[in-house]
Amino acid sequence: MGDITDRGERLRILMLEDSALDAELISAQLLRAGLDFEAERVWTRRGFLDAIDSGTHDVILADHVLPGFDGDAALALARERVPHTPFIFVSGTLTEELAVQALTRGARDYVVKQRLQRLPDAIRRARQEAHERGELAQAQAALNDSQAQLQQITDVVPALIAQFDHEHRFRFANRAFLDWHGVSLAELQGRTAREISGISAFEEALPSLQQVLQGERANFQARLAHRSGETRFVQMDCVPERAADGRVVGYICVGGDVSQLKRAELALREDNQSLERQVQARTAELRASKRRLQSIFESSFQHQVLLDLSGRVVDANVASLAAVLAEKAQVVDTPYWQTPWFTTTPGMSEVIDKAVADAVSGRSSLHSLELELPTGRRSFDVSFRPLQDGAGEVTAVVSEAVETTARLQAEHALRQAQKIEAVGQLTGGIAHDFNNILTVISGNVEHAMLLSGHPGASAEATTRALDNALKGVSRAASLTQRLLAFARRQPLRSQAVNLNDCMLGMQDMLQRALGELVRLEISTAAGIWCVELDVAQLEASVLNLAVNARDAMPSGGRLKVEIDNSHLDGDYAALFPDAAPGEYVMLRVRDNGHGMPADTLARVFEPFFTTKQVGRGTGLGLSMVHGFVKQSGGHVLIDSVEGGGTSITMMFPRSPLPLPCESPAPAAGLAGYEQRGETILVAEDNDDVRAYTVDALRQLGYRVLEAHDGPSALRLLERPDARIDLLFSDIVMPGMSGWELGREVRERWPEVAILFTSGYPRDHDAPGGAGRSAALLSKPFTRADLAESIRGVLASSS
Repeated sequence: MGDITDRGERLRILMLEDSALDAELISAQLLRAGLDFEAERVWTRRGFLDAIDSGTHDVILADHVLPGFDGDAALALARERVPHTPFIFVSGTLTEELAVQALTRGARDYVVKQRLQRLPDAIRRARQEAHERGELAQAQAALNDSQAQLQQITDVVPALIAQFDHEHRFRFANRAFLDWHGVSLAELQGRTAREISGISAFEEALPSLQQVLQGERANFQARLAHRSGETRFVQMDCVPERAADGRVVGYICVGGDVSQLKRAELALREDNQSLERQVQARTAELRASKRRLQSIFESSFQHQVLLDLSGRVVDANVASLAAVLAEKAQVVDTPYWQTPWFTTTPGMSEVIDKAVADAVSGRSSLHSLELELPTGRRSFDVSFRPLQDGAGEVTAVVSEAVETTARLQAEHALRQAQKIEAVGQLTGGIAHDFNNILTVISGNVEHAMLLSGHPGASAEATTRALDNALKGVSRAASLTQRLLAFARRQPLRSQAVNLNDCMLGMQDMLQRALGELVRLEISTAAGIWCVELDVAQLEASVLNLAVNARDAMPSGGRLKVEIDNSHLDGDYAALFPDAAPGEYVMLRVRDNGHGMPADTLARVFEPFFTTKQVGRGTGLGLSMVHGFVKQSGGHVLIDSVEGGGTSITMMFPRSPLPLPCESPAPAAGLAGYEQRGETILVAEDNDDVRAYTVDALRQLGYRVLEAHDGPSALRLLERPDARIDLLFSDIVMPGMSGWELGREVRERWPEVAILFTSGYPRDHDAPGGAGRSAALLSKPFTRADLAESIRGVLASSS
């Protein structure tokens, strides 16, 4: 890590020194050392307090002895008010006792004026230590946030999840695991699996656990004691945990209670054994049937059905019949494709008919099917195998189904967890932005409050502070809307887009995602053409590509985003069948990372294909980019050379629509009191929001009635002396939602106009699509927004 004072930053020094000559000597010594600085000298207690309260200094240099004021008192004030600013004594007197006392009280160094040549290094060292402490605090906070998020995610999973070190000591456990054993996380920390699970269970599982510690994945069943005292069967899946250098430092286990399944297996085994005894007692003319039944019921304990050569059901086991809640007599002698296993799933009968025909011809097949059964929607791997006699002739067909519902659900849960992790990559930048915005709002509101209580403060200063706070609210609302638009899951909403403006607007978001090690360049083009696409999907695609590029440049690099007009001729289109000749707008994202080999490049657009480590990516990113560009009528190209970076080009067809223009700025100023004749009913469950809204409407001249929920609003509407012109209702309220209230009002008082408000755009998706045509004012809203929306709704309803 380089010296922080050598990074182009001008050093701001506060010098507490009563001697002008000594101050000049100190400055000369710092200049000779090559420090770029600006110094502010004070020599009184009042001057020192004013200077440190400004909070603009990087380091404080203080004499130990001052007239009427001393360095120890200055150190105490600095530690109280600016504890993160390094404090260095520069004094003409130095004793070992004074130096020890200064360092004990919080000074970073103690330099005598006779050896000022030490001072530049002392300043550099103090600044570097302060910078490293800040970075350490940020890293610890991020680690704590990550651990808390992991705990929240795993606590909602019903499976037992635990993390162990290489000595089998617990490092982490989710709520399900703690509930199973009836212990708290604090009681679990530092204890071993042998202590918690018991010696017998641990010794039984130890060979599999040693296999995991050798770097191999292990699946096994364990008998674990439940807190109730009952011993249950748990299916365990353990994977090794590796350090950055590849060493196995522990393992993670995920378990599920399979006691019922185990009991069912034992019961099924007993049923099959009983069936075998019955078959053995039958007469000789049933021996052929006996062999077929034994082949089915002895091969597996999964869902099994025996078919004759015409595809009709000869027999079916208990597990398969239980899946369709049927008796054997209901399916025997029925064509397999016409049985309850398949008839309720559209298009499935044709698939089964062909699979049976293939098996009769001697060809086995395997099908992954999702079936609508009387017991619910379930997934299976269904195989069809021909049964052959000693001469090789096909005598029957066996259908065997292995249920995969639980596995697919687990895979889906894993993908969702990985998506959450990918979104979490932006959390730091988002928190940074919101903290900045909250700083602007709180600082300006506090400044306005101070000015309002100061008799000599000007109204202009108060107005300016409040205006700055209002701008902060607007920026917070804009950031919230952008994040919600980025996260939505809905069909594309195409609109006219200027790619220059769109990419420049994403610059801050991209830079946060890339981090400090990657330099971002955005190259726009003059006279850019208009395109039609979904802006939120475009931003998500570009951000995905930027994150991939960042991962490909772990040591830093450059990411360049280029926008330009392009014309594709027939020769080019002939090379790429999915590209039609014509005019396009090109958007290219290029990095100088490690690139991809040819075999990886050939598969990058495949869904779920990824080269990242487990848990670092879903493999959906580039396939989503490809799908978005194709859905927008364009095409995408990728060019990458191992060691030479990657370039991804998205081509969007030119639109005949004009380029979008910037929205005109709203008129400045706030409307004053103006007497109006309309009466507005405000329904809002949040007391503070309701109070603000009611005051604003009364200031705008309206008569206002207020209700804290839907039923209260209906009671006000039912009053014979109430003549209400407009209902202004929040959408999300306890008991009765805004949609339900609005529907009731439209039915009983159709003459009353309605304006909804909400802080979450998804609330606009009312049942039946009614929300799409409803008037909606998004939160947060200003007084001017409220006035404009109210006037518009009243005007349209008159």
